[in-house]
Amino acid sequence: MRRTGAIVVISALALAGLTGCSAAVEGIAGVRVDADGQLVGILDWCPGKPGADTIVLYKGGDGGVTDEVVELDRPAGPDTRTAEDVVLLAPAGGWQTRRAPAALDDDQLYDLRAWNSNDAAVDDFPFRIGELRGRAGRDTILTKQWDGKRYVATFHTPEDFATYADSRCD
Repeated sequence: MRRTGAIVVISALALAGLTGCSAAVEGIAGVRVDADGQLVGILDWCPGKPGADTIVLYKGGDGGVTDEVVELDRPAGPDTRTAEDVVLLAPAGGWQTRRAPAALDDDQLYDLRAWNSNDAAVDDFPFRIGELRGRAGRDTILTKQWDGKRYVATFHTPEDFATYADSRCD
């Protein structure tokens, strides 16, 4: 009987830990490469939600993330919904770099994550910068959605990305 009780308690604690640790999703992330070949994070927050005040680019691996590669923060993020492009290795707009390498590897798996003052996050996904190279025209913003088995990539124009972000916020 004690063994069953211990299993129930451990299971309940594990379930609480798994469900209570993840941040609410209040925005959408995309990535593109600018004219200078630098990685740009595209962030769009849901209506009424504050903009980002922390951005982290992680190395991906083994179905999750490992090391922080780029870490940016700003003392006061926007108070209301905002869409913005942030050049990760040369940020502007009040962003301060806490960690950044000299360059990023096109073949490395990365995951871009951002949080706002609500401790809510953007919907993120794994990608390689190499997926973005050679993209010409207006369909340059990469997003991915999990279909239950794998991430499915879609490239958007800036206008399509705004519509996509709005649809994901509903």
